[in-house]
Amino acid sequence: MEHYEKEIRVEAPVEHVWAFYCDTSRWPDWMQGGTLSDISGPYDQVGTTYVGTMRLLGHEMKVTYTVTEVQPLKLIREHSDDGPMDSIVRFEPDGGATRLIIEGDYEMPRMLPGFIKDLMKKGWMDRRMDNMLGDFKALAEATVAVPV
Repeated sequence: MEHYEKEIRVEAPVEHVWAFYCDTSRWPDWMQGGTLSDISGPYDQVGTTYVGTMRLLGHEMKVTYTVTEVQPLKLIREHSDDGPMDSIVRFEPDGGATRLIIEGDYEMPRMLPGFIKDLMKKGWMDRRMDNMLGDFKALAEATVAVPV
């Protein structure tokens, strides 16, 4: 299994970062390269499932994720048997900002040919996570309400 861990500081209170992250209607704005479907309920609810679909070099990958643990304003854990993959998203207050930490363990989906798996290993995942978190940060900060 491969492991990843990424962290970014978002200049917004933890309540805002949590709400923005859990708003699945906004995911396409910052999760580039795939589509989401069949979201069964609120993301911050244990048991919620969703399907992520991505195409890579002509191969379509569909992965079903399940939210397995929620600690409001602190942590969301999800699991997928496809791959498999386990991930944790942590939200840590840092003054008026929030440290968003995403980590997990994964294997590339079994349906992919070996040469594609080799291309997508650590470097690809690191770049994808960096881009995703950068986009998340920019959008979350841009939507923070300005005090009157």
